Amino acid sequence: MNRLLFLFSFLVLIPLAGADPPVQRPLVFGMTPIVGVEATRQRFQPLVRLLGSKLGRPLQLQVADSYRALIDDMVAGRIDLAKLSPLSYVRARRRSRAIELLATQVANGSTSYSSYLVSVAERRIRPLAEWRSARLCFADPDSTSGYLLPADYLLARGINPFEHFAAVEFAGNHRACLEGLFADRYDLVATFSGAIRDARQAGLPVGELVIVAKAGRIPYDAYCARADLPASLKQALRQALLSINTLDRQGRRALEPTLGINGWITGNDTAYDRLRQVEERVRSRLGDRPAGKAAAAPIAPAGQTDNH
Repeated sequence: MNRLLFLFSFLVLIPLAGADPPVQRPLVFGMTPIVGVEATRQRFQPLVRLLGSKLGRPLQLQVADSYRALIDDMVAGRIDLAKLSPLSYVRARRRSRAIELLATQVANGSTSYSSYLVSVAERRIRPLAEWRSARLCFADPDSTSGYLLPADYLLARGINPFEHFAAVEFAGNHRACLEGLFADRYDLVATFSGAIRDARQAGLPVGELVIVAKAGRIPYDAYCARADLPASLKQALRQALLSINTLDRQGRRALEPTLGINGWITGNDTAYDRLRQVEERVRSRLGDRPAGKAAAAPIAPAGQTDNH
């Protein structure tokens, strides 16, 4: 009887020993559409492939339709990993503590970047208080450089953007803002240096741009994971990010399209504390703006402003 049991167990274990390991589902890596959904996907797909190869597990890139949509997906646990813009990170963390900061990026040799208000050289550049007939474009209500810091900069100078300017619009992403500026739909747009680099590579005439105001410096994007992922997987994700940089050929190839990313450092939540203060200050004055594209006032047809 014992011999039969041994033989049965042996026969059962033979196919198991040679079986393929279970297929792991792809981890979903979400991003904000900083320069539009398709352009963002093209710029970051090489990085996602390299990150997956380092993990030994497939990653699926999912570029959200809006900044708010990515926040919602991360808070709801519909994605595993996210590249959150600084303000999106602050807002996501306020809604849920089930989000763990893994790393922040270093780009163009810095851990922070600048927000600008820009126009084109043919406009009659003058103090912002004199731009009452201008058409202003913000990127997205959840964008740090494309809304929060420029709004705070204006408020600090006694300018409520939604009352001061002739028209205000949210274009949805930075490239749409700049395209609208060059197409004469806007006179003034809020953006950042990486978006200007993207616009140059897309063939837009960025040599015509002039900086009207520098709205301030911002810590770079937060790379976060769902807190309920296994600790070993979160650590592997962190180490994979920290191992990718422009010091080797493989890293340079993956990062070249990414608007200047050089690598990553371990994330520190306190780096975003000043943004929390700025957000509270702006929200107390301007309230919560609707998510995604939303016109705050009708945009006047070209030719009806005095900025030319």
